[in-house]
This record gives sequence, C-alpha cells and structure tokens, in this order.
Amino acid sequence: MTQQQPGPPAGYSAAQKWLHWLMAVLILGMIPMGFTMVGLPEGPDRNWVYELHKSVGMTVFVLAVIRVAVRVARGAPPLPAGMPGWQRAAANLSHAALYVLIVAVPVLGFIGTSMCCSPVKLFNTITVPIALPGGMETGKVVLAVHGIAVFAMAGILVAHVGGALMHAIVQRDGVFQRMLPGRD
Repeated sequence: MTQQQPGPPAGYSAAQKWLHWLMAVLILGMIPMGFTMVGLPEGPDRNWVYELHKSVGMTVFVLAVIRVAVRVARGAPPLPAGMPGWQRAAANLSHAALYVLIVAVPVLGFIGTSMCCSPVKLFNTITVPIALPGGMETGKVVLAVHGIAVFAMAGILVAHVGGALMHAIVQRDGVFQRMLPGRD
C-alpha cells in the first residue's frame, strides 16, 4: 500500500504568520537604525545604537533560522491558479531572495563585527565571545558587503510590499489576506 504525500498546505500556519510580521517589524526597524548609527558622532549614543543594532540583528538571525525551518517543514500554500507566469516567477524569486538575505545579512554583520569589534554583547548582557581572524580592515570589507546586502534587501522589500498591496487593493485575490494573523 502506497502512502500519498500530503499536498501544499491550504494556508500559512500561525507560526509562519507571526514570524513573518515580527521579522518585518524588526527588519524595517533595523534599516533606519543602521543609517542613524553610522551618522552619529563617536560617543556613548553611537555605541548604544550600535549595540542595539547588533543585538536585534542576532535576534533576527535566530528568528530567520526558525522561520526557514518552519517553512521547510510546513511549506507554503500555492499561488492562485490564475496568476500570470511572470507574477508567479517574481513571487518565487523575491521570496527566495528574501529568505537568503534574512539569513545572510545578520551573518555578514556578525562576521564583520566579530573580526573588528569582538566581543558582541546580546542586549548588553550576554557576551558572544566569537572573535574571528581578519582584523579591522577585513572586518570593514565584510561590513561593506553587509551594507550592500541591506540595500538589496531594501529593494526587494519595496517590491514585496508593492506586490502585497497590489494583491490586497487591486487584485483582491486573497494572497495578502492569507498572511494576516488570525485569518485562516
């Protein structure tokens, strides 16, 4: 007797929805925080914002790992059957890119910081004593790549939000609503 494989889920799980929105809030907060911190003069205020940015970044990384695991285990609901091929391709590509970037951006930030500025302290309490070789110069290069990845993420997020709004306001096809908490 052969066992049938389950098909894609009918909707996103509550965990997927909450992880999506929690990470959205954190990431959207991290982008202006990053611009703010590099513009501040040297001193305690700048150091405080840097430490907060690093701590939220580590939190985003942990949530990203959980989110990827949940996505692999649970899957995602299918896109609407009538969706044009180019929209289907754009949705799949943008989601894949966002998943890569929600992991890569904090990893690059952590690696760069660990090369130049170890130890990293989680919310100024728990020391994460991973010092990587490379020093300040290599750390700056890695942090520059981190910054480029942030700009890439910001661009993809703009397209993602635009697509979500198009589905919510113009097409009204339920794609946006299926990610709202409390909606099943």
